[in-house]
Amino acid sequence: MKLFLSLALFAAFLLFPAACADGVRDGLALAAGQALPALFPFFLASGLLVRSGLVQALTRPAARPLALLYRLPPAAAPAVILGLTGGYPVGTATTADLLRQGALSPSDAARVNAFCNCASPGFCIGLAGLSLFGSARTGAVLYGIHLLSALLTGLFAARAASPDSPIARAPVSAPAQRQSFSAIFCAVVQQAASTALTVTAFLTVFCILLHLIQPALSLLPDGEALSGLLELTSGLDALGPLPLPDGVKLTLASFLLGFGGLAVQFQARALAEPVGLSMQCFAACKLLHGALAAALTALLFRISPASLPAFAPSGSVRMTHWLPLPFLILLLLLFAIWSGKKARNTI
Repeated sequence: MKLFLSLALFAAFLLFPAACADGVRDGLALAAGQALPALFPFFLASGLLVRSGLVQALTRPAARPLALLYRLPPAAAPAVILGLTGGYPVGTATTADLLRQGALSPSDAARVNAFCNCASPGFCIGLAGLSLFGSARTGAVLYGIHLLSALLTGLFAARAASPDSPIARAPVSAPAQRQSFSAIFCAVVQQAASTALTVTAFLTVFCILLHLIQPALSLLPDGEALSGLLELTSGLDALGPLPLPDGVKLTLASFLLGFGGLAVQFQARALAEPVGLSMQCFAACKLLHGALAAALTALLFRISPASLPAFAPSGSVRMTHWLPLPFLILLLLLFAIWSGKKARNTI
């Protein structure tokens, strides 16, 4: 399979240079125009928070809920807070830094990374809300659902690792020695630059892939919506012109925000693997996150259809009544698979 995929990509890059060039331009424009302006300050903030010792200020108030709900130590608080608010992939970057500094064990780092990777409130309100639905309130509601779904996903992730597994018994390394602020600042800037380069590279690669498969997507009914499975921003942009009811668009947008797209997931993997951060259950948790967000969104507008015009005043109030059913079935299947894997200690 690895050989086949490598040969397929090699052939595509050689045979379709114009599409690849367009993808590079789109990816670099996306990184420079949207991703990095929103993410780079959080890369700096997370590094300073972890390396300067400010972590201790967050540990006391967060200790009890993290332990009771998610089986996490207080030191996980920066990854939880920044992961839920900073945008993709700030959560993984912060978790990897905490693991590198010895503040988290490999097992704790894997659990927090499984659910503390979210779209930022600015992304949900600005792009999903204002750009797609013409309503900041719509984006705020989507972000609230997105956040709730992440926290619910964390309840499953908290029970995924067996206490008898090698990952859970891995020792925590000794914390790094205290450094001067100048040394910390230089290290943080270098790390942020490396993370920004990783984000830019993956955005560019997946924009190239989108351009290569665009002819195939155009043959499918509303196939452009599938682009969000590869790259989140492009997928949300593609939802706008589709002839779908606003309720369906909201549900699809909610799923894509939770799932994140393969570009986000590969960014997280690239940041996690150099420090030994396990990604075993990451993809399953992102799928669960997206399914939960979609189900909650569909159920919200099934229960309260009158709220749709208030959130998205420019659109139709139609809502497909069967839409919650497949997402609920998907959740049950995911839970069954998850439970089976847990019983065999393979997650």
